[in-house]
Amino acid sequence: MEMEKEGAAMSSMLTIANGLTFARLILLPVIIIGVVTSQGWVAVIAMAIVLLTDLLDGRIARRLRQATQFGQVLDSTVDFVLIYSLFIAFYAAGRLPTYQFVILYIAMLTILSVQLFAQSGITMSLPATGKLVGALEYVFILFLTVREVLPEAPVIEPLGLGLFLVLAAAIALNTIMCLKIIVAAQSQH
Repeated sequence: MEMEKEGAAMSSMLTIANGLTFARLILLPVIIIGVVTSQGWVAVIAMAIVLLTDLLDGRIARRLRQATQFGQVLDSTVDFVLIYSLFIAFYAAGRLPTYQFVILYIAMLTILSVQLFAQSGITMSLPATGKLVGALEYVFILFLTVREVLPEAPVIEPLGLGLFLVLAAAIALNTIMCLKIIVAAQSQH
């Protein structure tokens, strides 16, 4: 009986949707190598596949009735690892200014702090701004990646700065909201 439960649990993890999610982790080093070796098209193609798998995995899981808590956690964990690994790679390759990296790092620390508080048994609801920040981070990563292959144009840098400022505002709002939630949750315990 125990082996049947383990087999059922394993088969619920081995789904097409989870395979697509996991593929993003496999493509992460391809994108990083493309960036750091100035092979922009490699990074762009791998990033396009990453975005496609991110758009499809949840839809496929729901359509095939394979949506699970494991799949949701896997998806958000892979997104987190992918996004922040790429920000680190762009920074290390000299393609992301220090002030932008610091703000993005603050976003990462905010997310980790909220996760740690949630794991400690404190009940709290996360602000909707978190999804917005995640979406904007993906847009900014996509911009950074595509910029690797774009010809020099005067509009590129202002566009990048504009995208970053929108992202930074969302990060600031999300950080404030998360801090308020954490303080409120702490005061209830």
